[in-house]
Formats: sequence, C-alpha cells, structure tokens
Amino acid sequence: MEDRFSDILFLLFIGGVLVLSVSLVFYYNFLRRRAFLEMANFFGFQYYYRSYAIPRRFAFLRQQRRGRGRHASNILWGLYKGIETYVFDYKFSTGMASDKTWHFCSFVAMRHPNQCPSLRIYPRSMLVVLGQIVGYDEIFFEIEGFSENFAVYTTNEPFARQICTFPLIEYMMRHLDLSVEVEPGWVAVGKEEWLVPEEIPRRIRQTEKVRGLLSF
Repeated sequence: MEDRFSDILFLLFIGGVLVLSVSLVFYYNFLRRRAFLEMANFFGFQYYYRSYAIPRRFAFLRQQRRGRGRHASNILWGLYKGIETYVFDYKFSTGMASDKTWHFCSFVAMRHPNQCPSLRIYPRSMLVVLGQIVGYDEIFFEIEGFSENFAVYTTNEPFARQICTFPLIEYMMRHLDLSVEVEPGWVAVGKEEWLVPEEIPRRIRQTEKVRGLLSF
C-alpha cells in the first residue's frame, strides 16, 4: 500500500515538474514577444510574430531556400530615419527525420535607391549550410585575411570591386560574424544568431553603417 502511494506521489511530482516546465516556456515566450513589441513601439515600427511571406519577398533569402519550413519571426517593420527597414529572425531546416537540423539567423534589411547587380559577402562558416551559390561568381580580394574569412559572390565583378571599398572591408574584418547582402533596392546585414530585443538598436545602426560604406 505504501509503495503504491509512493508511486502516486512520484507521478504527481513528475506531472507537476512537466506542467511547471511548460508554463515557464510559455511565460518566457510571452516576455520575449512583449520585449519585441516594446522595441517596435520605441522605433514606431509595426510588429508581426511570424511570416511565411518574408522568405519570398527578399531575393537574398533564395540563397537559403534549400531548406524546408522557411519562415521569419519577430518581424519589425517601419521607417528608420526615413528609410524602409525590416528586422527579423529567419529559420529553416535541412535533412529528414532523425537527420533533420534547424538553422537560424537574423537580418536587418534597409532600402536603398539603386538598381544594382547582386552581391553577397558571407563568412566562410556559412557556406557549410548554403552550399554552392548558383548563378554567382566568387571574387577574391588581395587584402590580407579578407578572402580567408569571407567569400564574396556577385553577378557582376566590376560592381563588386567598386562596392567593396577598403573602409567596408576593414569594417567587415572587425566583425567576422556578419554577412552582407546587396541587391536592387535592398541592403541586408545578417548574423547566425537569434535577435536579442535589447540589441536591435545596435543592429539597426550597424546596418545603417554598412549601407553608408557601400560605394554605389
């Protein structure tokens, strides 16, 4: 009888732990979503929790469309200093069943007024996920350490050599975890990590800085 009562108490304890764990996860997600909403209000941006349209909106995300379940989350959208700006997390999966792996990164994308060729600057660690960049040529720069740390792909080599000025390269060498995407109408700066609400102002300023360093 005592053993049966002990088993019941143990099951109740396990159930309580599970309920508490689930409650904490929901509460954490609630606090995180509220933090993003507060940051959106701070900038006067709109906030959307999830979007499956974002991966189709931006051409630079096509480099990552080899995965499944592609979607954006924690999306902030609005005008920053008069410039249309998007901030969002991005997630997709590769592999199937037990080999399935989720990949995530985050981006800040800003409008620019130029109809230019496309340019991609990736940390070489990203190529493990991205694989072959179809339709682009890789460009090498004879600047110490740059081509060892970054892969530069473009649809137009003269444009790439024009836009990758020394100040931009110097900035990238101080931020080895950044990727830069340039395409007609948009500049995006990405990182292979989730957004942190408190760091969004810094991420936006960082993208503004990169946008200003580009020599269109």
